Amino acid sequence: MNILLVAHERNLGGASKSLVTLATELRNRGHKIIVVLPFRSGQVYQKLTRLQISVYVVFFGWWMMPSYWNWALKLAFRVLYATETIPALRIAKIAEKEQIQIIHSNSSAIDVGALAARKAGLPHVWHFREFGDADFQLEYLKGRVKSCQFVRNTNGKVVFISKNLRNYYNAEIADEHCRVIYNGIPEEFLYQKRYASSRSRVIFLIAGNLHRNKRQDLALRAAEILKKKNYDNFELWIAGGASAMRDSQKYEKELREFADHNLKEGCRFLGFVSDMSKLRRETDIELVCSNREAFGRVTVEAMMAGNPVIGTDTGANPELIEDQKAGRLFHNGDAEDLADKMRWFLDDPEYIEICGREAYSFARKKFLSGTNTENIEKLYREVYSGNTEERGS
Repeated sequence: MNILLVAHERNLGGASKSLVTLATELRNRGHKIIVVLPFRSGQVYQKLTRLQISVYVVFFGWWMMPSYWNWALKLAFRVLYATETIPALRIAKIAEKEQIQIIHSNSSAIDVGALAARKAGLPHVWHFREFGDADFQLEYLKGRVKSCQFVRNTNGKVVFISKNLRNYYNAEIADEHCRVIYNGIPEEFLYQKRYASSRSRVIFLIAGNLHRNKRQDLALRAAEILKKKNYDNFELWIAGGASAMRDSQKYEKELREFADHNLKEGCRFLGFVSDMSKLRRETDIELVCSNREAFGRVTVEAMMAGNPVIGTDTGANPELIEDQKAGRLFHNGDAEDLADKMRWFLDDPEYIEICGREAYSFARKKFLSGTNTENIEKLYREVYSGNTEERGS
């Protein structure tokens, strides 16, 4: 089939990593893959061109914007969105030129792919990969109700990356429009770990950009609680750096000051880490403290490396982490409960290997990219055949 993927990011976030994997595997299965990006510069463009995947650059805006922006920024964003018919027409013409059969938007934050599909008379697949308002403080320019009505009236299907995310839109988007398909992670992330027979120190790792919604501060507070209870047989490693956003840089400063004053030698800030697979071989347990994860790529990558995960009991985490098997779940925002779950491993280190092996086995069975690609292929065939039948009737 001929598929046009519309992506929204400049750099390789979780959504774009999933897109690159999907595009590559679909291409390797014999499909013609075209990607539309809003920017020529950036990691996503560079990665796709290195993989020799065809890319068109068409600048477009989002139909979601940060709710915390001031009125002037919001107005400017709305003015930009008012011109959205222009990039939609350009994408529709690309679809005609490349004989595209399905247009696939990679995020709920953009509607330009759906607009282009309507103009080209093609079916559309919409990948909802984020909560938007709940995790990124984004709001629909047209409001949630009208936007979801547009989604329902678009010819095609909506893919949700977890049951929890699908339930979040349960009132607005009926089951007949939806599929739940978990993200896929490439086999290269699988690592059959050799567990230490004895440990003098347990290494807890929390990975991700330094943003307040990732809650690295919660991990630091839990570590402080353990130190006060005389647990000195562990370290907390923080992998990830601040973004260009001022608040992210302020947050990093706050985290470092807290660690300096309260943890002394028990915490390490690693900054940006290019080889997370190598780092995971040196660590024992990973923490996922985000308020709400739509899926949790970091969680699955950790499990594929044989690391148990301690995660919040919100979002998709309960779908990925079976408590006391692949790791532990703790009450969202509760540093005391997080410390208690960390202590569970510190008191009985044999659970690191037991849960790590279970995590590895579960992730390998459920979340490999090949499974994701097969499920997306099936959906494409269903959507395309339904569109063909509709045209013929």
